[in-house]
Amino acid sequence: MRVLNLEDKNILVVEDDEMSFIYLSQIFRITKGNINRAKNGRDAVELACSLNDLDLILMDLQLPDITGLEATRKIRKHHPDIPIIAQTAARTPEEHEEAKKAGCTDLIEKPFKMEELLEIIHKYLELQPKK
Repeated sequence: MRVLNLEDKNILVVEDDEMSFIYLSQIFRITKGNINRAKNGRDAVELACSLNDLDLILMDLQLPDITGLEATRKIRKHHPDIPIIAQTAARTPEEHEEAKKAGCTDLIEKPFKMEELLEIIHKYLELQPKK
């Protein structure tokens, strides 16, 4: 299994579900990634716009206040180039297209395995695996 070294990477995890966040935080603990968490879309926009050193955003699309799609649109105004990976249970091509139109760089379908998430992160951050 490929394990990335993310110790110099800052990642915003937007996730309202506690169990999903615990799973993600364990992945980022293994990879040594620096994470900030937002539990809703409004906090995600506020954090993303206040942090200038973000390398990647992992965005849940089903949030309790504004949707992940709306949060992504707002974040794109301040960070047009940052990779935003949507995490969703969406399965249809239309839902995937809607995420892309909102500004998501890519999409990972829940439930996902650690390896799948790390492969997408590697793709956008061009990281080298740990030796």
